[in-house]
Amino acid sequence: MDKLKLKLQEYYQRCQQQETRTKSRKDQAGGASVLEMESDILLQFGLPASKRFVQILHDFVSHSQVNDHLIDYVSKKLRTAASKYLLAPVVSDIDQLEQARSQKRSPYDLLPELGYPVNDYTVFLTGELLYRRNIPAADILEELKKAQYAEAWEDILLLSRIISYTTHELYNRLKKQELRFIDEFIQHARKKDEARVVPADRKATPATEGYTPNYRVISKIQVEDILFEENNALSIVGKMKAGSRYSRVSIGMDFTQLNQLLLSSGELGTQISNYIKKKKAALMKEQAAVIDIRVEFGQVLQLDNCYLEVYKPQHKSRGKWIESKDSFYLLEKILSKKEFEKRSKEQDVRQKIEECLELIGGAYGYYQRMRKLGITDDEAKLRAGLQDELLFKLSTFLHKLRD
Repeated sequence: MDKLKLKLQEYYQRCQQQETRTKSRKDQAGGASVLEMESDILLQFGLPASKRFVQILHDFVSHSQVNDHLIDYVSKKLRTAASKYLLAPVVSDIDQLEQARSQKRSPYDLLPELGYPVNDYTVFLTGELLYRRNIPAADILEELKKAQYAEAWEDILLLSRIISYTTHELYNRLKKQELRFIDEFIQHARKKDEARVVPADRKATPATEGYTPNYRVISKIQVEDILFEENNALSIVGKMKAGSRYSRVSIGMDFTQLNQLLLSSGELGTQISNYIKKKKAALMKEQAAVIDIRVEFGQVLQLDNCYLEVYKPQHKSRGKWIESKDSFYLLEKILSKKEFEKRSKEQDVRQKIEECLELIGGAYGYYQRMRKLGITDDEAKLRAGLQDELLFKLSTFLHKLRD
């Protein structure tokens, strides 16, 4: 089987696992995400990860079973789509934006084909400003190019979560890039948030909202700011290490979780905890407040002594729950190193047990093929490694479950 077929098969299996994942089966570190795999597969055909091409892959994984015929079919469909896309007349970016406005084309199709990421800001620029407010396409394209050149996407999304954003250093940094529509974007985002305000006596959770979260375990975080927002909402803002690089991250939590996190983070964490306790009343009175850790304590707070189990909030779109595109997470649980290592060992053992059961279940299929070839029952069991009667029964039941 060639690399593409293996990739499609792996993608199908990953999607099926994601579909059936429950709270007891968390995301494990390593391995490409489904979105990364989609982008990688489409790239092999010279296609962008726009909605119309991703839909081909979504139709593929909607089948109940995968086989060579289905993989050949989806490969042919992708080749045909690539042929039409790559041989189409070249259209300038400005003309594509103009055509998209007249056709009210989905930003999820348009943006990847222009070479820009799909996130809240890029969707706002196209869907709201270009389509609804009729801002000139040249202005939208200029904004997209400036934000792309400055690699400002994550910073813009992070700034939108800060209540007093105009006083934050991030705002001045972005304004120096001559980005024109940040204020309009944040005001628009605030209006959308106000439309779905959660009552003060009910905390929104995955269970109350009706979706199953995709849990991740993260660590090695540099905390730069602690935000105190309305309704006693808290979040830490900083950078998260991924490989050799750091990326922006914001994590929402309650006051008890924040205090637990600080007290597990050495002397500096304890100092910050005491500082917050002294000023808690004043902080809670303000509509929003920010503690700049570097300014107040001379250094950022390193969270490298614990692991955070987090998830991204989800919202409903066209009947399906989808995660937000930004780097905001909600904290579910704080794990010590000992707890994390114990959980990792348990997951590793479970995985090995599942692999063993898979092999035992497959052995019965081998036994059946031997019997069809006229080999005696005892010899077939011996060749399949099922001469033990209890093992043979287990293999039979596991094979039935697979069918």
